[in-house]
Amino acid sequence: MAEPPVVLQTTGLTRRFGGLRAVDNVDLRIREGRIHCIIGPNGAGKSTLFNLISGVLPPTAGRVTFGDRDITRKSPQAIARLGLARSFQTPRVFGSMPVLDHVLLASREHPHECTLARAALARVGLNEREQVLAENLAHGEKKRLEMAMALAMRPRLVLLDEPTAGMNAHETDAVATIVREIAAAATVAIIEHDIDFVRGLADDVTVLHKGGVMREGTIAEIEGDDDVRRVYLGDV
Repeated sequence: MAEPPVVLQTTGLTRRFGGLRAVDNVDLRIREGRIHCIIGPNGAGKSTLFNLISGVLPPTAGRVTFGDRDITRKSPQAIARLGLARSFQTPRVFGSMPVLDHVLLASREHPHECTLARAALARVGLNEREQVLAENLAHGEKKRLEMAMALAMRPRLVLLDEPTAGMNAHETDAVATIVREIAAAATVAIIEHDIDFVRGLADDVTVLHKGGVMREGTIAEIEGDDDVRRVYLGDV
């Protein structure tokens, strides 16, 4: 069976901070319609990689291709308009703005419409919180609000940076359900530390170590790799 087409590709992607190579010559392929998890120890360059892909940071070298477009060095706003949405490790919300208004910004609907925005809030379980100010949301709710904003953009690709960070087991299970909802409509790439979460969702896994790609494969292949077990999963 043929592999799905590549929706996003990085070629030789590199980012230096002084003498440190936070991302080092990364070649990554994310395929259409799949859930692609990116794992690795702290400091491996995972969030920096997402920042390079989404235009938050410019690369020192290399290229990012989204569909058939070179998006290297494009602004985050231009990249988002092409259909790439993302969340952040620490949720970026406006404390004094109601939940619904956040999602309306993403959907670009008029306030009297709200069809996409309200549908997105329902899919992440925030439909009864639409008039609550973002500053009054719990941490997990802020994470889900970012996911609703991503959904409302009707993206082709969604990048989720540690969507379960700081959550309990019940909240993590709820996020897994939301990710499957998102994946029904878009390709999803996730940075995640919770290996059980990854095991339950991932079609493809990339392991980063010291800024570079260490291994790629299925979760079974990754967990069976001695080097990965030593560096990230721990010897057993």
